[in-house]
Amino acid sequence: MKLQFTNGYRPRFDQITRILQFLHSQEGRRKIPPQEIVAALGIPDKQVENLTSMMTGFGLVRPRVSLLTNFGRAVIQSDPYFDKLETLWIIHYIVSSNPEWVVWYRIINLVLPAQDHFEIDLVSKQYFSDLAIHFSERTISEKLPKEVGAVFAAYTRSELSHLEILTAEGTGNFIKSNAVDVPALAFLFCLAHFREQYVPGSSALNIEEVCRADNSPGKVLLLSECQVRSQLGDLHNAGLVRLEQLANLDQVRLADDLTTEFVLQKIYGG
Repeated sequence: MKLQFTNGYRPRFDQITRILQFLHSQEGRRKIPPQEIVAALGIPDKQVENLTSMMTGFGLVRPRVSLLTNFGRAVIQSDPYFDKLETLWIIHYIVSSNPEWVVWYRIINLVLPAQDHFEIDLVSKQYFSDLAIHFSERTISEKLPKEVGAVFAAYTRSELSHLEILTAEGTGNFIKSNAVDVPALAFLFCLAHFREQYVPGSSALNIEEVCRADNSPGKVLLLSECQVRSQLGDLHNAGLVRLEQLANLDQVRLADDLTTEFVLQKIYGG
């Protein structure tokens, strides 16, 4: 469990692009020390530390070695400026479905479904009081509100704002918006990721689980059951999954070769 995932800074996607480009130029190495990123790009070492932490949480680089993941490689080759909604929704899903990033995870999975208006100080006190047994008093009183604020800022003052999940309403206040539609292939990626990470080996998923289970696409993408079923229906009609709703069955069947790598190729080519 990591409380200081952003260290109080919103993600700077222009700098993330620069780091991804550098890491892509270093393909074939086993590890890239952060000092090399600092030296090559002239980004302050603390900022490199914060950005690589976020890039790990976003699924773009592998932890501790700063090597590109398959997703990170696809993005820097085909969507380096984070223009695709598919890219942004996938980042949202990967970081928001991982409870290790405790503040981000709770905001998306607990805070947003519970209310429509948000104030940083109130959210910090209401949803994180149990963390006092894990972290120092100073961390909870000073650093936690900054971390909460950074997550809200990410969805209102960075490229993630294009998802329209949140809108700023004055200093430290936010309201929930009507998010833009999740593209079908982004939803499919999240479905494949959910199977790989949380129910590996399953050939079929109960649709109620896809809608409501912890870390599920429905819950993390903030979709209603109706919206999830509509997404699954579209994927079924496209021949990418198979709905089975006969007798007592209410499930979606996924082929063995339906992997996140397969979906990345559909989205980005290659």
